[in-house]
Amino acid sequence: MLDLIIKNGKLVNTGGAVEGDLLIEGGQIVGVTRRGEVEGAQRVLDAGGRYVLPGAIDSHSHIGQMPGEGQLKVQTRERNFETESSSAMYGGVTTAMNYIFTQDSLEEVFPGLGRMTAEHSMVDIKFHGALMNDVHLQNIKQYIHSLGITSFKIFLPYKGPEALNLGGLSSLNDGQIVEAFTKLKQYGGLPIVHAENPELIDYYASRFQAMSRQDMAAWEATRPGICEGEAVVKVLYLARKVGCRVCIAHISAKETVEAIQESQNQEIIFETSPHYLALTADAGLGSLGKVSPPLRHSDDRDKIWEAVARRDQVIVGSDHNAWMSAHKLEMWGGLCGLPGNSCILPVLFTEGVGKRGLSPSDVMRVSSFNAAKLFGLYPAKGSLNAGSDADLVIMDTGIKKRLDPAETGSIVDYTPYKDYTFTAWPYAVVARGEIVILDGKNVSPEHRGRCLN
Repeated sequence: MLDLIIKNGKLVNTGGAVEGDLLIEGGQIVGVTRRGEVEGAQRVLDAGGRYVLPGAIDSHSHIGQMPGEGQLKVQTRERNFETESSSAMYGGVTTAMNYIFTQDSLEEVFPGLGRMTAEHSMVDIKFHGALMNDVHLQNIKQYIHSLGITSFKIFLPYKGPEALNLGGLSSLNDGQIVEAFTKLKQYGGLPIVHAENPELIDYYASRFQAMSRQDMAAWEATRPGICEGEAVVKVLYLARKVGCRVCIAHISAKETVEAIQESQNQEIIFETSPHYLALTADAGLGSLGKVSPPLRHSDDRDKIWEAVARRDQVIVGSDHNAWMSAHKLEMWGGLCGLPGNSCILPVLFTEGVGKRGLSPSDVMRVSSFNAAKLFGLYPAKGSLNAGSDADLVIMDTGIKKRLDPAETGSIVDYTPYKDYTFTAWPYAVVARGEIVILDGKNVSPEHRGRCLN
């Protein structure tokens, strides 16, 4: 007898959606059949004609990232793995690409993070690294071959007090970036670049920060789109000279889209985030809306959507930061980053399918299939084919939903989507054959994920 049958679903793949049933045994999909063709399972879940997609892969996650010490420290790291992975699962994310940020060599912290994943995370996790100093650059080969870390964040904008306030991040200089690109090309790794020009940011910040304004437009004015666009042009030039493929992280600005459009014959992975696809600087969030790059304007949002619809290599990452409102009381001294790992699929359906005519297959492509291919997880992830992991989401569509942050399981006590109406949300989430979310409730809180490195 099968473990589970998902019946009466519209099964979404890259070619479209077909009506059928999924047969699940031992945590994997073992068959895809016509409706009602096979019966006999320990449990049957009726999709009720809803769309069924592979579980989302959050390409840009910060599960387990802790804010500071003292009064800012409100959780243990282990507990943060539990709460923030629960939030991800609630929104249909079954796999997270999670960053390791440390000034030490990655092999010193990686084993502990793998244990935390197995013991405390609800979602499967594959880890990105970060290249922030010469020690990291010297050990790229070891990270790739020994730890299975094949993708690495590179920062451009964070220096001085701002970097310290973000937990000790540091940026590479241009020579180090060329070295990183050269070694990553040699050993098969992928650079993921946070591209903003720090000198332009300093220039604009000196003009606007002194005004002490607390509105989102003032924050955006300190890091306008030219800061991102110029940095992306430089990154693409260096990558082209080295012959290295490159991913541009959390794209927010029309200038970046234009720079990528103008680049010829380069392998460029386009990553954006749900808040840039749904929200703008007019959202009225005040200091709670502080994020880098900042929320921008409707023409930036529309330009990004054009790229999502047109480009082949698009991925979506939440850039989820579990800062509470107490960490963001003041614009200029508060922490930078937004929660949102439960919102990837709901935003893609609400904004993309509901408002812009994208298909569920387009959503499947940018939410799971592309990332699975890019990060070596396909066909176990990003597919509803026989042999794939039984990670899937059944989407409610045609609804009206306001998000209560308390329902996600995250520690975060606010949401940037406070005035936003979603028209889609997961009805059910299945992880490795286990029903974890059903009708808006976490019905399997003891489910644990795996480290995929």
